[in-house]
Amino acid sequence: MRKLAAIYERKGALFVTAAHRTIAGFWIDDERVDTLDRPMPEDLGRAVEAALARSQDGVATPPPTARPDKPLLRAAGVSSWATFMKLSKHISVSLDGDVLKITPYRNLGGKEGFEPQPNVAVALPASASTLGTKLIEMLNEAE
Repeated sequence: MRKLAAIYERKGALFVTAAHRTIAGFWIDDERVDTLDRPMPEDLGRAVEAALARSQDGVATPPPTARPDKPLLRAAGVSSWATFMKLSKHISVSLDGDVLKITPYRNLGGKEGFEPQPNVAVALPASASTLGTKLIEMLNEAE
């Protein structure tokens, strides 16, 4: 089973959350968002490993009126996705078997969201002790 975590950076703070695949097949962020203020690489690595452990497959598909971004917006102290997108960066970490894949995203603004940059994604062994350091490097690749 593939597991997924999302990491967002905004104004120096990092927001880490698990992602869950819905029954309909799309991914939504978890209600739990861990906020890290300028963390050490080891702390970031541990937070992402914990988020990956929480990631689930086959969760209920939310109704069209649901706002799965609310916990993230609340953690960031903003009231809208458009505001959150300003100055934000995003990377995802997937765990598929024994391989971690870190993918940076390009910020296209509040209407378009984030676009993956698969050409600069990196793969690591799942046991990589340098995960936190690599995550920080990849946040620098995100636009």
